[in-house]
Parts: sequence; C-alpha cells; structure tokens
Amino acid sequence: MEEDTEYLKLPLEDRCVHKLWKARLSGYEECTKHFPKIVDERSPEFNKFAPLMKKFVTDSNAVAQEKALDAVLAFVENAHVAGRTAGDVTNGIVQKCLAAPKRGTQEKALEVILLYCEIEKYEVVQEELMKGFTQKNPKVVAACVRSIATALREFGPKVINPKPLIKQMHTLLEDRDKNVREESKKMVIEMYRWIRQALKPQMSSLKPVQIQELEAEFDKLGNEKVVQTRFLRSQQELKAKIEAQADEEEEEDEEVEADAPELDPFEFLEPVDILSKLPKDFYEKAEATKWKDRKEAVDLLLPLTQNAKLESGDYHDLMKVLKKIIGKDTNVMIVAVAAQCLTGLAKGLKKKFSPFALSFTETILEKFKEKKINVVTALRDAIDAVFQATNIEAIQETVGAALANKNPQVKAETAAFLSRAFCYCTPAVFNKKLLKVYVTDLVKTLNESDPTVRDNSAVALGVMLRVVGEKQIMLFIGEVENLKMQKIKEAAEKAELKVKISAPKAKKAAPKKEAPTPAAEPPPSTTAPPRKVVKAGVKPGASSTGPAKGRKRLKGGGGVGGGGGGGGGVVEECTEAEISLEEAIEKASQVLPEDVISGVTDANWKTRLAAVESFGNTIQTLDRSEIPCQALVRVLAQKPGFKDNNFQVLKLRLEALKTLAENSDFTRRSGEVCIQDLVEKLGDPKNGSLCGEVLMNIAEAAKLQWVGPEVMTRAFVQKSPKIQEMALKWLSDAITDFGFVLQPKALIGDIKKALAHTNPGVRTAGISLCGTIYLYMGATLRVFFEDEKPALLQQIDSEFEKMNGTSPPAPTRGLNRGSSTENDDDGDDVDSGPAVINVQDLVPRTNISDQLTSSLFTELSDKNWKVRNEALQKVSNIISEAKFIKGDISELPTALCARMMDTNKNLALEALRLTASLSAALGPNCKPHTRNIVPGMLAALGDSKQNVRQQALSTLNSWVEQTGLKETVDGEVFSDALKSGSPFLKSELFLWMAEKLKDAPPKSVNKEELHACTQYLFMALEDRNADVRKGANEAVLPFMIHLGYDGMVKHTSKVKPSSKNTVMQALEKAKPNLPARPQPKPKAAAVGGAGRGAGGAAAERPQASAPAAGRGAAAGVKKGLRAPSATRTYERYWGSGSSRKDQEEVDTSPLLQLNNLKQQRASDEQRLRVLRWDFATPRQEFITQLKDQMTAAGLNRQLMSNMFHQDFKFHIKAIDALNEDLNSNLPACIANLDLVLRWLTIRFFDTNPSVIMKAMDYLQQVFQCVSEEGYHLLDHEAYSFLPFLVTKFGDPKDAIRGPARNIAKLICNIYPASKVSPYMMDGLKAKNARQRAECLEAMGNLIEVYGMSVCQPSPGVALKEIAKQIADRDNSVRNAALNALVQVYFREGEKVFKLVGNLSDKDMSLLEERIKRAAKNRPVIKKPPVEPEVPTVRGGGASGRANRVIPTPAQPAPVITREREGADGATGGEQSSLLKSRFGMRNQQQQQSSANANAPFKIDYGLIEKLLEDNDTTERPQYKIEEIPDMNSLLNYKPVCPTPASRLTRPGFTATSRPVSSGAQIDTEGAAQAINLVISQVATPDANTVITALSQLDEVLQSDERSTQLAPHIDQLLILATLQYRLVLNTKMANPNVNKEECIKIYRSLTNCLMMIFNNKQLGTQATRDVLRDVVHVLINILLDPRLAQLEDGPQIIRAINVLVVRIVEKAQFTHVFSALLKLLHESVGSGGGCKFTELVMKCNWKVIRILPTRSNDLDLDQILLDVHNFLVAYPVNTWAERPSDTPLRTIKTVIHTLCKVYGTNILSHFSKIENAQGSELHKYLTKTLKKPKTEDDGGVGDSNRLAAAQVTSDSAESVKSPKRLSKTAHNTLSEIFRKIGSKENTKEGLIQLYEFKQKHPEADIEPFLRKSSQFFQNYIERGLKRVEMERQAEGKVAASQASENGSNSAGPLASIQVPDTANFNMNELVAQFKSIAARAGFDNTYIDTAVKDICSAENKGSGERLDISEYIKTLSSDYGIEQNKEQFSSHDQ
Repeated sequence: MEEDTEYLKLPLEDRCVHKLWKARLSGYEECTKHFPKIVDERSPEFNKFAPLMKKFVTDSNAVAQEKALDAVLAFVENAHVAGRTAGDVTNGIVQKCLAAPKRGTQEKALEVILLYCEIEKYEVVQEELMKGFTQKNPKVVAACVRSIATALREFGPKVINPKPLIKQMHTLLEDRDKNVREESKKMVIEMYRWIRQALKPQMSSLKPVQIQELEAEFDKLGNEKVVQTRFLRSQQELKAKIEAQADEEEEEDEEVEADAPELDPFEFLEPVDILSKLPKDFYEKAEATKWKDRKEAVDLLLPLTQNAKLESGDYHDLMKVLKKIIGKDTNVMIVAVAAQCLTGLAKGLKKKFSPFALSFTETILEKFKEKKINVVTALRDAIDAVFQATNIEAIQETVGAALANKNPQVKAETAAFLSRAFCYCTPAVFNKKLLKVYVTDLVKTLNESDPTVRDNSAVALGVMLRVVGEKQIMLFIGEVENLKMQKIKEAAEKAELKVKISAPKAKKAAPKKEAPTPAAEPPPSTTAPPRKVVKAGVKPGASSTGPAKGRKRLKGGGGVGGGGGGGGGVVEECTEAEISLEEAIEKASQVLPEDVISGVTDANWKTRLAAVESFGNTIQTLDRSEIPCQALVRVLAQKPGFKDNNFQVLKLRLEALKTLAENSDFTRRSGEVCIQDLVEKLGDPKNGSLCGEVLMNIAEAAKLQWVGPEVMTRAFVQKSPKIQEMALKWLSDAITDFGFVLQPKALIGDIKKALAHTNPGVRTAGISLCGTIYLYMGATLRVFFEDEKPALLQQIDSEFEKMNGTSPPAPTRGLNRGSSTENDDDGDDVDSGPAVINVQDLVPRTNISDQLTSSLFTELSDKNWKVRNEALQKVSNIISEAKFIKGDISELPTALCARMMDTNKNLALEALRLTASLSAALGPNCKPHTRNIVPGMLAALGDSKQNVRQQALSTLNSWVEQTGLKETVDGEVFSDALKSGSPFLKSELFLWMAEKLKDAPPKSVNKEELHACTQYLFMALEDRNADVRKGANEAVLPFMIHLGYDGMVKHTSKVKPSSKNTVMQALEKAKPNLPARPQPKPKAAAVGGAGRGAGGAAAERPQASAPAAGRGAAAGVKKGLRAPSATRTYERYWGSGSSRKDQEEVDTSPLLQLNNLKQQRASDEQRLRVLRWDFATPRQEFITQLKDQMTAAGLNRQLMSNMFHQDFKFHIKAIDALNEDLNSNLPACIANLDLVLRWLTIRFFDTNPSVIMKAMDYLQQVFQCVSEEGYHLLDHEAYSFLPFLVTKFGDPKDAIRGPARNIAKLICNIYPASKVSPYMMDGLKAKNARQRAECLEAMGNLIEVYGMSVCQPSPGVALKEIAKQIADRDNSVRNAALNALVQVYFREGEKVFKLVGNLSDKDMSLLEERIKRAAKNRPVIKKPPVEPEVPTVRGGGASGRANRVIPTPAQPAPVITREREGADGATGGEQSSLLKSRFGMRNQQQQQSSANANAPFKIDYGLIEKLLEDNDTTERPQYKIEEIPDMNSLLNYKPVCPTPASRLTRPGFTATSRPVSSGAQIDTEGAAQAINLVISQVATPDANTVITALSQLDEVLQSDERSTQLAPHIDQLLILATLQYRLVLNTKMANPNVNKEECIKIYRSLTNCLMMIFNNKQLGTQATRDVLRDVVHVLINILLDPRLAQLEDGPQIIRAINVLVVRIVEKAQFTHVFSALLKLLHESVGSGGGCKFTELVMKCNWKVIRILPTRSNDLDLDQILLDVHNFLVAYPVNTWAERPSDTPLRTIKTVIHTLCKVYGTNILSHFSKIENAQGSELHKYLTKTLKKPKTEDDGGVGDSNRLAAAQVTSDSAESVKSPKRLSKTAHNTLSEIFRKIGSKENTKEGLIQLYEFKQKHPEADIEPFLRKSSQFFQNYIERGLKRVEMERQAEGKVAASQASENGSNSAGPLASIQVPDTANFNMNELVAQFKSIAARAGFDNTYIDTAVKDICSAENKGSGERLDISEYIKTLSSDYGIEQNKEQFSSHDQ
C-alpha cells in the first residue's frame, strides 16, 4: 500500500509524467482543480506545464487520458501560454483522441479543439485537423471531418476558412470508407448553410449522383438563418451585441445578421490566363477582310471567355478588336459570337472590366438597331454583364443619348436595359439630380409612338418606383395619364430587385433606443495611469512646476553631477594628461618614502601590509593641493595592486584609494587606472562592500555619468555572475544616492541583459534596479519590457507595485561637486536637483503615415457601413501594432471625426474607442490634431444613446490627459458645439466642464473660449430640459473661478431682459463660493522676479548663443537686455506664461533659437539627404520636412503650431510674433533665416492676400536688418526663396508687387547681384505678362546699378533673351525690355547692337528709337559700385554643383594682397605698392589691401571663376604678357619688409611650412609674392599668359634650390591648374571658334608642369587629398574626351596624361592619393557616371593596391578604413545585385583583403574615425577575412574577389581596350597548346609554347580557354608561365653579362640592353624617336637621357653580378605558397 501512494509525495508536474497510470491520473485530477485557482493567467506556474500538454492528451491509459483532457481544458481556459501549445496538442488529439474507443474522450477532445479556436488559434487547429485527412485510419479521418464541421457550425466561415475545405471536398466524398463520406457530406452541407450559392460552382467535379443528393439536402435547409453561436475571445463584444438585441424586432436584427458573410462564389474560383492561350495570329485574323477568318478568330476566343474567373492582364488590344467587331462588322453571326465573348470577359473580370465598361455600353446601345434576334439577345446579355463593372451614375450620359436616338428599337432596348439595371440599385444610389435626369428621359419615351418603347419605359419607371419609393419619384414624373401611371405601378409590383433594400421602418423602433444596454457597453476606463514626469527628490504632487524649468536647466547645464535628469548631462572630456608609471613613481617619491613605494610591490605580504599602512597614514596628513593623485593611484595599483591575494593588504589599499577619492583632485584619469580591478573585486566576500564604497566616492569625484556605464560595461564582461549581481545592486544604490542622472536607454539595455541571465541572483538584481528607475520614470518604463517572458514581466510588475505611491528620494551625493557655481546667488532655487525626465522622449515611436493611404480614408467615408467598419478595424490594427506613433497621421483626425458622428451607432462607438487609443499612442503629439478631432467627440456627446455618450466622455478625458485642458478647450470648438448642440450634449458638456474647470489652476485655460461659451451657459440656465439646467447651474461657479464675477456680469448685457433676473440670481448664488485670491506680491519682489527671469532667460540660452567672434562683449550686453523683450513678445501673442509655467508644460522658450544647424541643413540638401526646396506647389512631404527641420532647430512650439495652422489668422499671428521678435533676437533670426524664408514661400501660395502682405512687410524688415548687420545670404537660402519671390512679381495686387520689388533690391545688398539676376531671367519664362515685365524692369535696374556683370551666364546670352521680349504681345513687357537694353547702351555704347544678336527690322527699329530718345537725357557711362564680396566656393553658385572645398566665410579673398596690422602697416603698404608698381598691377588692388587686417596672402577665387565663365571684356585686372615679371629677378628680389609669420594658404587646406636652408638667397616673403603672382596667371583665359607663366614655373622646378620655395603653394598651383584644365575641356574644346592648337599647347604645358611637380618627391607629397581628387577627376575626363583623340597631337597628349596619372599615384603622399581615389570611386558610383569613367577610376585604385605592400608605412590606415566604411554604408552589399556590374564593390573588397594581408590583425585597432564600428559591414568583413585561412591558389583572396584581384594585376594606367578577337589560325594553335599542357608527357613543352605565344600575341585573350578548366588547372598554368618567364629573364641576364665582358658595346650606352628575339633592333633609334615625340608634347628631354643612363647603369651593374637563385625561390614560395628546401638551391649558380 505504501508503494502505491508513494507518488503522492512527488511534485505535481512529476506525477503527470509518472510511469504509473494511477500516479498520472492523480496528477491530472489535481491539475484540473489547480489551474482554475491560479488568478494570474501569465503566472510562471503555467509555464511548467506547457511542454507536458501533448503528453497529457496522448496518454496510453484510456481512463487517465480522459482525465488528462479535463486538465487540458482547464489549462487552455486559464493559461496565457496555452496558445503556444495549440499545434502539438491538436496533433496529439488527432492521433490519439478523436478515434478513441470511449465516447467521453472523443467529446472532450472536440471541446479542447473548439476551445483552442476560441483563444484565436483556429488557423493552427484547422491546419492540424486537415493533416488528419491523410491518416490511414478512416476513423481518424471521419473524426477530423466531423470536428471541422462542428467548428464551422459554431464559429462560422470567418473563423474556419472554407476555401481549403472546398479543395478537399472531392477527395473526401470519394473516400472508400462510408463514415468518411457521410461526415464529409455533412461538412459540405454545413458549408452550404453559410456560403450558399458560392459553393455550387465548386461542385462541378463531383459525380451527378452526389450532386443530386447534396442538392436534395440543400433544399431541406430552406432559407434558414445562420448565426454564430460561439465566439472568439476578441468577439465578445459581438456576442454581447447579439444577446442584447435578441428580443428586438427583426428590423433591428438585420444589422447584426449582416455580420454573417454572404460570400461570392467568385472568390473560390481559380483565375485562368486566356491571353497566353490566344493563337499568335488571332489579331491578324480578327481584323482580316475575309469574314471566315474573323469568324474563326471569335470562335477560338469564345471557349476561352467562358471560364468563370479570368486572370487580370493587359486586355486593351483584345477589347479594341471586340469593340470594332461589335460596332462595325457587317456579319451578324460574327457580331453575335463577339457579344458572347464580351459577356464572358465582363463576367470573368468583374470589377477589373470597369476601364472598358463605358465605351462598350455606348457601342452596344448603338448596335441595338440590329434586328436579328440572336444578335439582340447576345447584346442584351453582354450589356447586362458590362453593367456589373460600372454604375448607373457613370453611364447616365450614354444612356440619355441612346434614349434620344431616332431608332425606336434602340430606345426600346435601352429602356429595357435600364429596367434590368435598376434592379441592382439601392435608394442611396439615386440622388435627386440623377433621379430627375432618368425620370425625365423615361417620361419622354413613355409618350413615344412605338408601343414597345412605351412599355419598356413604363417597366423601367416601375422598377425605379419600387427602388426609391413613390414619394421620391412623384416629384419628377409630373402629370402622367392614369393608364400609363397604372402600368408603372403594375411594373413596380412585379419588379424583382436583386439587392436587399431595408424597409423604411427604422423610426418605429425609436422608443426602444432609450433602453440602456449595460451588457454591451464596457465601463469607461478610469484606471489609465497618468503621465508621470517626476524630478529626483521632488514629490509627485510638486512635479507640476517642473517641466518647463527642467528643460531649461538641461540647456544651462545645471543639475546633479553636471548632468540633466535622464541623462541630460554630458560628461566632459578629461583634460588631465596621462602619465607613465616611471613619472608616477618620480612624483610619488616627493611625498612618500622610498621604502613605502618599493614595499607596496614586495613579495612578502607583511612588508606590503606595513608599506600600504604607511601609505594611507601619509596621504591623510597631506593637504589637498599637495597630493599628486594620479601618481599615487598608479603606485598603489602596481602589481599585485587591487588584485592582492591577502585580504588585509587589499583592505588597506582600498581604504587608501577611498581617501584619495575623497580628499584629492581625483579625475577620470585616476579612475581609469583602478576601475577594472575594483569591478572584479565587487564579488569579493570580504572586501566587496568596501569596493562599492570606493566606487561611490569615485563616482562623486569623477561623476556617476562616467562611472556608472563603466562599471556596467566591465561587469557584464566578467564570467562571474556574482560580480554582475553586485554591480547591479551597486548601481541601484548609486541612483538612489545621486539621483537619476544616467542615460536611460543604455541603462535599460543593461537591465535586459540581466533579465536574460541564467543566474537568478542577477535577474533579481536587474528587477530591483528596474524598481529603482521606476521611481523616476513611472509607468512608461514598462513599455521597454513588454517583450519579456510573462514570468519575468510578472516579477517586474510586482516590483513596480511595491514602488507605487513612493516618491524618489532626494539626492545625497554629488550636490557639491556637480552643481554649477553659476547659480549660487539663486538661493533656494530648485535648480540644485536634476532636471526633469521627459519620459515621452524615451518612448520609441513609429511613423504610420505610409500606412494611412488615401484608399484607406476613402473606405472610412464609404457609403457602405461594412466598408467603413473594416477601415476602422484596419486603423485599429495599425495603431495597436505600432503602440506608440509619431505625430504625422495625415487626415486621420478628420476622418475619425466624421465616423464619431456616424449614423451607425456601433461604428460611432468603435471610432470613439479608436480615438481614445489614438490619444494614448500619440502622447504629446496629440496637440496639433486637437481642433480637428474634438468636434467629433462633442457631437457624440449629443447622441441619444447613453453608451455612446459615456464612451465620448471617456475619449474626451483621455485626450485631455495627453494635451492638457488649455489645448483642448480652444479654437471656438466648444462654443460652436453648445450653439447648435442637442440637450444631451449641453447637459453632458456643462457637467464635464464644471468638473474640469473646478480643479484647473487659475489662468491655465483659454479664457477667450470660456467667454465665448458664457452666453450659451446663460441660455442653458433657462433651458426646457432639466438636465441641461442642472448642468448649467453646476458650471456657473467653475466659469466664475476663471473669468471672475465682473467678467461674467459683462455678458449679461446680451441676455434677454426676461432672462436676466434668472442669470443674475445664479451669479449671486455662486459668488460667495469663489475661492480667495492670493495676495499680490510686493512691487519690489516683482521687479526682482523679473530680473531673475531675465537672468534666467539669458542663462538658459544654449552654449552656441555666446557672443560671436568679432561682436565682443557688446553682444553679451545686448543679449542680457533682449531677454525681457522676448518675454513680452511671448506674452503679447500667446498670453502671459509666468504664472502658467508653474502649472503645466508650456513652451516659453524664445521664438527662434541661436544654433549652428544651418550649415548642416545646407549640406544635407546638397547631398540629397533631404528634398531640394523646388516645387510648383508645396506638397505635403515638403511641409513635413520643414516641420522636422524647425523642430530640430528648437523653434517655439506655439509658434510652429500657428505657422502650420489651417486658419490664416494664425499665420498672421505667427508673422506678427516674428516681426516683434526681430529686433530683440536678430542673431537667432539669422541662424534660422533659411527656415523662416522657406515657411514664407509656402505662405506665398495662400489665397488670402492679407497673409502675403504681412509676409512682405516682415521680409523687408528682415533684409534691412540683416543688411545692416553685415550678413551675407547663403546660396541655399537664395535658391529656396528667390524663385518664389519672383512669382510674386506677377501678382495682380500692387500692394504685393511693390514690396516684392523692394525685397529684391534689398537682397542685392547681401547677395551678389550677378547671382540674383539668373532668377530674374528665369522669371521671363513665365506665362504671366506682368511677371515678365517686372523681371525685365528688375534686370534693367540691376544693369544700371551693378553693370554688365549681372548678365549671366554671359552678356551675349542674357541680352539675346531680353531682346526676344521686344516682340512680346504685351506692351508693358516690350517697354521693360527696351528700357533694360537702354541701360546696356548707357554702359556699353554701340556694342549693345552686337550683343543682342539678330533682331527683326521692327524690333531693331524700336530699340534704336528708344535708345535715341533716351540718350538725349542720360549720360552714357557710369562706374558701377563694387558688389558686396561674398566668399566664392569653387563649383558652387547658382548652378548648384556640389561644393568640395568651402573657404572660411570670415575671410574675404582679395587678389594677391598682403595685409598687416599695427606699426608694420605703413611699411607693408609701401612695399606692396612698390612691388605692384613694378609689376604693373592696378591701384584698385592696392586699395583693397587695407580692407582686412591680419589676412594671409589669398587668391580671389571668385574673380577666377568669373574669368572662366565670362569671355567678354568685363571689369577685371588686366595683365599684359610682356608685364609678367621674370622669375629670376623676382626670386632674387629682397624686400625691406620683415618676414611674415604666416604663408599663403587657401582656406580649407592645411599644410605645414618648411624651413628654408640658411644658404638660400631667396627671401621667403618676396618669393611667396612672386610665386603667387605667377601662379595666379595659370587660370587666366588667355593662352599665351598661361604658357608663359607655366614656363617660368618650369624654370623654378628645374632648380633644386629654388623649387623648395614652391612647396607651400602646391595646392594653390594644382587648384588653378585644375581650373585651367576644366576651362579648356568644357569651354575651349567646345567652342568651334577657338584654335585647337592653342588647347594642345595649354594641355602640354600644364601636363609638363604637373609631371615635374610629381617627379619631385618633396613637392609631390605636399598635395592634399581633396586637391588630388580634383586633379585626377579632371585628368580622367580629359582622357575620355573623344574630341582630343581626333586632333593631330591628341594621342600624344592622352599618353602624356596617362603617364601623369600613374606618376601621381606613385609619387604623391600615399594616404592622400589612396583616399582621393577611394572618394572618387565613391562619387563615381553614386553619380551614376559613365562606365568608362568608373572603370578608369577603378584601374587607378588597382594600381594603388599593387603598390600598397611597399608603401604600407606611409599609410594612415584609419583614414582609409573610414573611406571604405563610407563606401559600404552608402552602397551596402545587398544592393549590388540590382546593378549591372559589381566591379566597384569587388574593388573595395580587394582593398580590404589587401589591407588584411599587409596589416593582419593589427587592422582591427584602426577604427578611431568610425562611429559604431563594431556593427558595421566593414568590421564584419574584416573579421571574416582575417578568420579565413589563406589558400595556395588565391593568397587569401576569396573566390568572390578573384576576378577583382586578377584585374588589379593589370596595368592601371593603360587605356581601356577590349581584347581583340582571335583569328582562326591563332585559335587552332592555342587549342593545340592546351592539349599539350593537358597531357603528362608534353606539359612543359606546352607551357613554353604558351609563353612564346603570349609574347608574340600580347593582345590575345586566353581567358575563354582557361574558363572551361578547373581552378586548380588555372593556377597550375599561371605558375608554369611565371616559372618560364623567370627562366627566360635569367638567361637574358647571363647573355647580357657575357656581352658586356666581351666589350661589344660600341653604339652608346643603350647598346648594352639586350633585346631577345630581335636581331636588328636598335634601341638608340627608338629613344631618338621618343625624344622628338616628347619635345612636341612639351616635355624636357633631359629626363629621357637621365632615365636611359639609369637603365644602362643598372644593366651594367646587374651583368657583373651573379643571380642568387635562392632569392628567386623565396619569391616564388611567397607568391604561390610553395614550400621549398632552400638549402637544396644554396649552391646553385646561373
């Protein structure tokens, strides 16, 4: 007996799997009782049993199995994890239970299956049951079929999908087993009950007998109504609805019954593609002239169209053919068949036929004139089928025309068609307009003479009467004869409508609507947790004063530990330098005895103990300033340090460290020494707690923001869970002591690691830390853990419950060190605590705007309530999946507002619930949508149903919770609702307002709205409805609290005299209950407060708002004075915020913030990261982008709300606020000018002129102010504003045009007029004549004031365009064009006639007449004023090309001047003038030299670009060729001025100056001036000047001594050379008038100069990366220029440039050239440049890769890895599959492989310039490459990169040439050679022959032969060829050596070079020929002589030496991985 009951002692889960069936039985029974007792469905108790559920149902004992099913039922009913077990349990039930012998087991198994369906696992259940159909046991199959049929009967087809069952229907009904067939038959009948006729088409494959039996069963069902009897958990609301309405009338049941789906049979059909089955010659036959061919074509088409469902496709051609046949074919048989085909197509395509429906309707109606009955019948069927794809409204015009046709048969058939079509219409389709049209047309045909027409018209009218009702149709029928009216009514009675029309009896049920249905309405949610914004150390009740202040403290930098709450503080970089151990010991020896220092590391623990004790005693006696903290910590940390094994010594070490942290200047440098060891000792049982204390002290000294993350990072690296547990506990204590000053996101990541740990102690510590953070973050913290396991989530929730109601403790540490001393005078200010945590900023939000499509909004407003319901469900799913969403929700608020007023109350309820969840998901983003959505809630408050009103109140409360009362009660929304609302609305709304206003703080609501509501409140006091009067009386006192008694009395003047008495009584009654007002503060206190407020405002500005350079202290004074003005601006336009700030979160920040984000915005737009501000009308994406940019720039939120409001009044308010803020906050306005201008361009598209006029006034003020400030408009500001301003030139109102003209003039003060004029020229393209005239006037003014430089791109082009306008039709345009040309005449004289080009005689006479008339009163020439100098960016300007080098804006660039300051000014000026007069330079430049002090030498890049762009004679410095000075005289010229401290640098480039040798005779400054002067000539358009300047530079470069003077100017020279290259390439080569010899000369001179630079090692390495990138870019473009190759000397230039590119790659600074080429490849791929360009760039990169191993020491690996990383980020690996070629990617991969091969694992330490390198593709690829073993065949390069690696071996400087096609002979020869290589005997002979073949035919491509072979064979051939090559070279050297010994060299030095296989070859002739070519190319022949001598000396030297074969073997083994025994070859001599 004891043995039998022993199992009772086991745990419950063990009993359930016991081997004894009685034990299991006992366990199952216990589980059945135990599961319902567990209250929490997510209890971890359920997790223990989830894996056992399948074992329960598959128990081998029948008795136990039955009890097990009871336990499973209890488990599924109560456990949240039950859904996970659905598949396994259902599978087990199918296997073991459904066919069990016991009846009870089968029933319980079925109940389990249904219960799984109920908990939403119906798809899994259906899948498992259908798997059971394939079981061999027929009992199992029958049971599975029975189960599915039962589930279908209980849940309906929305749950159990009938589609897969229909596919199995035929198999099941044909089963051998009778029971299976019977059950299958029942299942089919059950399906028919639900889907009715949709099933019958699917039964065609069954036997006739089966169909007959089934149809007999179907007939028995009759019209039985099917209702779902069991519901899913998510359908409980539907269940309640059905139960609540079960006893109501049938009319009200219809809406519920409509939920039972009426499925279309069409859905179950498989579509057939008929287009592919059409014969190839179908269209030819269909359009053939022979009728037999056409008949054959339509006969072939007819069977294809009879398929019930057709695949969608392009049917246009087919429809075109059918339409032609039906409309025009004369053969009636063909027409009839075509009509039948059309019928089939229309039925098979359904709605997809709609594009063709209208045209076919017209064609068929016209064809009804045909009299053949078979044709007419076919046409009737066709038009009926076509109508299903369209609607009655769309065909109205077509039908009206047919009814007016002369042919009576057409009229009759049209009327008959309408009678059939009307049967498919509902009353909603017929609006009054449509009804009137149809009735009118049919009444006309009702009086036709043809009886058929009359009868058919009467039938059509009768059907319409039946559809819309007699009352509606009688309005339009008019007077009709009684007989005809009787026919119409008879037809109405006989009409059979095809759609269900609800009877108009809805009003009868109105009395029953009053009955509330509490079962159907869940109680309103009142438990939603409020948003929690808590400060550390502040109680929740007091937190309401915090939000605004908290954010400002974040900006000001106050707070604990220097950081803001929630990680607002930033840990500053440690400025203390790190010292070595030797330095530390030296410093420590100054305060410690030597025996102590040595004793700390002694091996004897007693000695260490004494030394550390002495150490601690000594530092306690020292003063704080005397302690060298870092040195002492490093001494203390010497081995064994804090890992000391002796706990006594360790304790003393820790105490000493604690003392240092408390009493010395302990910084992060000291902490870095010891923190790792301290973390490792946190788990020490003896000293762990002391370690924690030490870490606390370090955190107090070095900030917790640094120590906390360091501790967590190092702890989670440790393997010991004890350390991790203690670290988590320590951090929890630290947060309690210091306050919440850490970054929450990183902290949450650490907590998640802890929660996922296997050790329970670590998990518990993590949960405890969660609880601590919960004190500060509130309920929002739980959002981050929702994806955790239910058991963990339960523990976290219980921890949170413990903390509920507990306020965070005040911080006790970090206050003295961390708090800023700036606010010490604030006394009791709250700023000493940490700043507010904005919890909502931490919540991850999803942007759902992409999912909110226009089609979804269309569905939301659909006429069909089912469609609207489905749309609401879709929106609900979107929101529930996203959880938290961003504010961009498009038109959703408006759509939901309409649905809240839906006539279908269920939809209104659903919309209200959805809005409540929307408010929770949006959070603070609700505010912008309040005015669009609140009206719907208020309308729902007026609903007659109680449950709708309750839900509306709940939704309104949830919305107010998120937005605040002020934002909700705003915009006259409430007053409008009260004005037209029902009694229900007034009673509910007044009660709600009374409740909210009573508790609302004073001045925290919108008084204007309350004032507007007051008159309706007074009216409600005398309302007939008692509830309204009660609500109004309740609301009087709350209104009075905010408006005051006097404020409400004022409104009584609008009350009727009869009602005034009642109102006054209510006011007098409420007056005594008013709360006492607080006493006003004394005036002095108020003034002091204002002062503090101003100071606070000044302090709260961000760091960036410090006074700008050059503005000095005055800016700081201004800023302090402006703060009150900004406050006044805020108070003026949004009310006073001082009192409101303490009550709720209000944005009282300045309207515009001072920041440095403008340059970033410009950069983002330039790089196409954001949309370019260019549009015809502003689209939503532009507005959204602007909003995001404004938010990032910190614009005031209230200002933004008004800016983007739908009401123009708010736009005016925003402009007024900006105008008021302008004078007081000008720097911030400048910082955000681009954003303001872009917003105003949007306003230009407004239709309200008052907004535009306000904007114009404001813009004039802005540009006036910024002009006075000396600001220069940026390019990206100009192009985003000026085009839109120009459009306003054409405005019809002069009040807008006038200011627009003034603004354009003002802009010329801050932006070059030459850049303004192109926008004016673009304005001439407009259709608006007024705009064209204004633009021409503006151009005339610009020319008058600024001269011809404004004519862009050149005067000729611009003036021709202006001259075209003389012929304009508009008189004002003609006059403006003539006036503009007159201004040109005043400037240029008679030259104007040449510039305007060819004009018609009429236009020329007009121009001459106007000039003649104007010249009488106007002088001809006027000197133009100098345009404001704006730093010009190379490649920038109006063209918008990408800027690569941006000069510093603060440094204008005069032409080659040097400016001095102080006493040197006179001397410098004198010397400069002397030099300039000597060089013939103008005095104008001399005047400019005094413009800017302390400026270095500069080149006017703006002037250079003008020279390049404009070939005409404009105002520019003129240089004569003979005046260019001699370089020798210049370089030897010694000025008397002192040596300058700085040298010429172009802004944007950095270089270091090099000392000049003492023996040099060249003065640095004089040389620099001379070089600058000559270099400046390189970019001039004149070819002779350029060549002369380059020849002088060549002379300098040839001198080793003088060439060093060019070193600081290399970048400058290369930039100008690049400009000259571009000028020739883009301008001169394209100009047919330019002599191409001149271009060749310039190319030759430039190339020669650059070649000499890069041949000079010292000069070539001076070139920087960006300059090299530009040089290579332009050189490659020249190489690809086809025009150059066509010139006589073009090929030589191409070869020279080719050599130059290679020389740059080899000689330039390796990092710079490598980085430049990678950047060039990056840009080439991104710009989609030509494949040739990209290919040449890749070849250059391959060249770099080849020389990389030899130049690895010169490489900055960090920079190269950054460039590779940027490439992989911009073009990820997974995107290359879509590109035509992936060679660029493979090139980058080859770079990575080569770097790995050269640097090995050291490469992983060079990620310093890459952020988040660990997760990047580069890091993954490097790691993968380093792990991959190197193979002998590819040297470590993987298969995927072999091709790229092979390509790298090719010569990168060669032109790109495709391999020539082999001749037949060569092909046969190669085939024979490869056959020899393949045979064992002739392998070597074959390799030798292959080598000789390749030497004779270098152009031959052997790749096709190699491709067919294996990789091993390819490698073998490659190695063999190299071996043959090495042998031939060795033989050649031996031969050369022998020749030199015999003294056979008699033909000069070149004869020593042996040329194999060429007996008559003469190298001297080749060299002479090359010299002549080089001379023509402009190269110096001395280099050739030198090169030849070097070659010969090397050959002679080599010939006398012996070749060591061991070196050859070493090379061979390293290249091919072949291990050879070197000793074997050591004695070998060749």
